[in-house]
Amino acid sequence: MDDVTRQAFATASGVLAAVYMALWMDLQDPYWAALSVMIIANVDRDALFTKGLLRIVGTLVGVTSGYVMGQWMEGMQSMQAASVMIAAAVGTYGRQRSAYGYAWFYGGLSFALLILYTMVQPQDLYAFAHYRTYEILIGVLCGTLANWALGPRAGELPAHILAQAATTTRDNARRQSFIAGLGALTIIVTWALFDLPQLPQVLISSLVVLDADPLATRHRGAQRIFGCIIGGTAGILVVLIDAADQWWWTAALFLGVFTFSRLHLSKSPNAYIGTQSAIAYLVTLVSLGPPTTLEPPIDRLVGIIIGVSIMTVLVWALNPPKPPQPASAAMTS
Repeated sequence: MDDVTRQAFATASGVLAAVYMALWMDLQDPYWAALSVMIIANVDRDALFTKGLLRIVGTLVGVTSGYVMGQWMEGMQSMQAASVMIAAAVGTYGRQRSAYGYAWFYGGLSFALLILYTMVQPQDLYAFAHYRTYEILIGVLCGTLANWALGPRAGELPAHILAQAATTTRDNARRQSFIAGLGALTIIVTWALFDLPQLPQVLISSLVVLDADPLATRHRGAQRIFGCIIGGTAGILVVLIDAADQWWWTAALFLGVFTFSRLHLSKSPNAYIGTQSAIAYLVTLVSLGPPTTLEPPIDRLVGIIIGVSIMTVLVWALNPPKPPQPASAAMTS
């Protein structure tokens, strides 16, 4: 069995373990645990371990600070919107310039989500902070253990933390962080005017797709929407066949994640379609057990598409027509 297939098997196994553990603990959104397994999946154990650890650190810092600030800013909509903008901008800049950018990004994202909850459902702020932390911890733990037990380097000694080089120049990182902040504000205003569904999902989708290279952002945005259609359609078909059957739901969940993970982990230029297909598949199929209605997952899918569309338009409008000079070239010139 090749490394990609082994890791896809480990990822699907980790997703099942995370979902059932989250259900056993009666957590609010078990699909967040499943998504955490999927997002850190990597054939390289060091890369997987690094992403998992930084995701935990960023989440803990972002959730804690967001909870404290969210309580203080409840009812202060202008300050809440400004805080979300700043968190999106700082997280995006750190993601592209820091050696541990993944922690910066998820710290900023978690902080922004907590502030959004003070705007949308302030009475549920503590519950969201509490459940979100446990869902991420469970997902990272299950994904890491599944990789250790079943992945390409099964049974080897613990992995090491990898620092990454800056992915772009300071000027371009500042430009992309400005776009991230403006995109966050645009999403909040659009939500307020048109009562959009799933505001947190809209914000997450918009920021995740933002790349240091504007051309990559455009390409990734198109792949994200295409992946949403593929994964969402597959998930809806599973629900329509017989989602209430626990065995069918479990088998379909495993096989779907395994299939999409193989593309996600490959070196194909279309690998991100596999990533997004798996994400859409999970948010469609995973609720508090097998889904009983299509409305919540469809709302989440709509949120993803709206977020990607808004950010893609801003990237097209605010970036220069030519791609920015690579960081390595800028340092040697």
